[in-house]
Amino acid sequence: MSATPLLSLPAAPWSRRLTLPRLRTLVLNSICEIDAARWNSLVGGHAVTRSHAYLAALEEAHINDCRFYYPLVLDERDAIVAQACVYTITTDFAQLLPKVVKPWVLAMRRLWPRFLMAKVTECAAPMVAGHSVALSSEFDPALLIDALERTVADIARDAGSPLIVWRDFLTEERRTFDRLLKRGYRLRLNMPLARIRVRWPNYASYVNAMRARYRKDVKRRLQRADAHGQHVLRVTDFGTDAELWAAQAAVVRGQAERFKRETVSAAYYRALDTRLGAASTLLIAKRDGRQVAHGMVLTDAENTIATFFGRDAGRPHAEWFSLMNEAIRFGIERGSRYIHLGLGSYDAKNLVGADIEPLFVYCRTRYRVINWLMSLVPEVMAERSLPRRRVFHD
Repeated sequence: MSATPLLSLPAAPWSRRLTLPRLRTLVLNSICEIDAARWNSLVGGHAVTRSHAYLAALEEAHINDCRFYYPLVLDERDAIVAQACVYTITTDFAQLLPKVVKPWVLAMRRLWPRFLMAKVTECAAPMVAGHSVALSSEFDPALLIDALERTVADIARDAGSPLIVWRDFLTEERRTFDRLLKRGYRLRLNMPLARIRVRWPNYASYVNAMRARYRKDVKRRLQRADAHGQHVLRVTDFGTDAELWAAQAAVVRGQAERFKRETVSAAYYRALDTRLGAASTLLIAKRDGRQVAHGMVLTDAENTIATFFGRDAGRPHAEWFSLMNEAIRFGIERGSRYIHLGLGSYDAKNLVGADIEPLFVYCRTRYRVINWLMSLVPEVMAERSLPRRRVFHD
């Protein structure tokens, strides 16, 4: 995709170094077109899911029909002052509809196979909850967001994509990104994020800080796993068993009842193993000498992020809880500020101390039927009654 023309911009009081900024935008078609150090210089050390290594791994993983783009905003010295990851992906909007109308949708698809399916352009961190935008503090963020938004709109138009989605933003991030509302976007709720704010020096302190009923519940669940002879290992070299992990992830995906889209293959696990090194750890639940379940964890200077979970088919034996508990233990031992437990299963995650935080998305489309479907999103994607327990004494 070609670069857009230079943007000549008026002087502004917030510009400290450049009184008359001249910015230009450029779109890369692969993260490999830019040096890792240059890309990561704006990301910093607190966002593994925005890093060059993670994005390179996702490109190699060939997720669904994703095509990736990387819009950059450059100043007159060719320094990057804003960047993002953008990708297109086909999405089945019929999943948002009530079950009663799904037989009608299936009937329509015999005549029109792509009925209620559309190519979506997303500006987001792929495969995880979180946005992908990095902005320099040297410029007014509104100026940089406007430049990025124009470029993302060009990407969507050239790709034939009718819907643009910028996701996922926490409440405190809206102060910056509500700028998109002035550019024709609508604000919607995604499924919320379960996240633990770490304030304990070690795992024992975390458990002891719980009120008695929650502490007993954690110990009871772990005793149940022990009774099945189950234990969890941390492995940083896991690519050789990628086919097993992909098969286990498929079991969990097949049982999920909520919105489903991305499918992880063996290539996903191999790419994360190769590209991220120590920043990716696989938690493996073993029982009777077999690797019966796993959970993928990504780490950076501030976060421990639990991503995909998978297990063998059949009756569960507390594998999910064992892996989640180990992710919490791992995050506390690393000194992480936050432990991300992802989307869904909010009641169980709140029981172990996770806060349930809203995530916001900004959407824009030119089609009426998609606008109507978007109006359903707050009811479908947002939890209506989220748990709010006081798990800890503090």
